[in-house]
Amino acid sequence: MNGALFCSRSMDACSAGLLAMKRPVLIVFDLDGTLTDSYELGHLLFKEVFRRLGFGEISDEMADSFNGPSSDEVCRIMGIEDRKAEYNALIDEVETELVRKMGKIYPGVIEMLETLAPHAHLSILTNGSSAYCETCIEHYGFAPYIGLSAGFTSGVSKAMRIGMWERELGVRRVIVVGDRSTDISNARAANACAIGVTFGMGSREELLGADVLCDNAQQVTQACMRVIAEI
Repeated sequence: MNGALFCSRSMDACSAGLLAMKRPVLIVFDLDGTLTDSYELGHLLFKEVFRRLGFGEISDEMADSFNGPSSDEVCRIMGIEDRKAEYNALIDEVETELVRKMGKIYPGVIEMLETLAPHAHLSILTNGSSAYCETCIEHYGFAPYIGLSAGFTSGVSKAMRIGMWERELGVRRVIVVGDRSTDISNARAANACAIGVTFGMGSREELLGADVLCDNAQQVTQACMRVIAEI
């Protein structure tokens, strides 16, 4: 998905149990295509939003192309920079409706988070809006495991946000888990270990720059635990 405003679960807002124990590793998860199986949801989202904006029925290819880029990019492509506030409000409204109606996560995701939470700080970093991110955390039951989360903000890259969290937590290693080449490039920019998931929206070829490729949540767990064991 894509979003408008940055929102981070601050250290004060996090569960005391999650952050009280010193953990040397931060794991940063992308959301769509990594934790949530949101391809169909995203497809319907952009078709409905642009219908309400008066564009009629946009093509399937165009709808799919918007699943990942930020709201700044989508509004620029569609020539509606002056309607960004209206676009963002519609995104939040329709995304919330669709998550609650048809949202789903990949098999094994909750078990993965349960296994990793005692060993690392877990976070979500997405190009979706803050409202979408929080809706997903609540709807899918991620809250007991996720200490920090952030949506898109203009001028703050994912790599920059990862660096801020790294300094805030004082961790010794960062792992980034995602399904697109941008997740891998942001991991590299943040000097983090890059794990690419092949079950999301990115192809294996797109993810070849990752340190490791994983075909399911269990493999992600194993890859993360190997990094943690090296600390």
